[in-house]
Amino acid sequence: MLSDRIEADEFAVEVYERILDGDGPAEIADRLGVPAAEVDRAFGLLRRLRLIRETRNGEVVAVNPDSARTELLLPLERAIHDQRSLLLARRRQLRSFADAFGRAEQANPRHSPIQVSRDPRETELRLVETANGCKSEMLMMQSCVAHEPPEARHLRPLVLDALRRGIRVRVLYPHAARADAATRSFLCNVASLGGRVRTSDEIFDRFAVFDREVAFLRAGLEGDQAVAMVHGPVIAQFLAGTHDRGWESGTDFDPGRSGYDGTLDVVKSRVLDLLAAGLKDEVIARRVGLSERTLRRHISAMMQELAAESRFQAGVAAARAGLVATTTRTHSH
Repeated sequence: MLSDRIEADEFAVEVYERILDGDGPAEIADRLGVPAAEVDRAFGLLRRLRLIRETRNGEVVAVNPDSARTELLLPLERAIHDQRSLLLARRRQLRSFADAFGRAEQANPRHSPIQVSRDPRETELRLVETANGCKSEMLMMQSCVAHEPPEARHLRPLVLDALRRGIRVRVLYPHAARADAATRSFLCNVASLGGRVRTSDEIFDRFAVFDREVAFLRAGLEGDQAVAMVHGPVIAQFLAGTHDRGWESGTDFDPGRSGYDGTLDVVKSRVLDLLAAGLKDEVIARRVGLSERTLRRHISAMMQELAAESRFQAGVAAARAGLVATTTRTHSH
């Protein structure tokens, strides 16, 4: 509760010291040259911290902090202990039902291994349960933080927790992630905990795979919050293979090197490639992991460099100059 958040300050400590010397509220206000209301505020804080008490004759005396600590913290510690015991009990209860559910899945081949959710809270709970049960490996392919769907926000802390538990983690992001402050911060945290990070210009979807057995991926159109949780090795291993191929063509992320770290030309080439294919700004931005505003700045600068009057002309001119891949390759994605 908000009222339980008690913040001590230097003034309250000074008032406490005066009380130890035997001063009362009026004497303290006079000695410190402060309004009586300020002293009353400090007295209120000290009461909540159990650091002062009133005797039968109404005198205020200071209390030993060790005694106050016992009175103030013991109920909290007991409540934490009780909540932890309740959590363990609930986990044991649900484990029995989970075993029953697993047996039913194996016995009923018609049971769908794909569960689709449009409720972010339900998706979060499923992600937490799956991530906590992950035993060896977690793979993630995502867009930049600014463009990520709700489930990716839930996933990032789970990735860091998995690394702390010794799980192998590989994350793959677009090259643009290197210049995005929020995404870069996350990638630096992953690297600092021993996770492997690469960026690529081949980030065309978003998913996470756990132990190559369970996968989470987008189940609807862009903007749809539908997320599919897929059980079973067939689809999970297919997605893991997709991640592996993207990983092979990716570039290692070094937290010690700032900016695009040599990948900006690749990003520009990819943008020109997609322009030559005639794709819209929103599609190109999503493919390369940039905001539409940043994308337009890049396009404007490249048009000037290529002396092109239109975006399509810029893409064609770049293709003729050998600055981009063929449009056939682009359409294959």
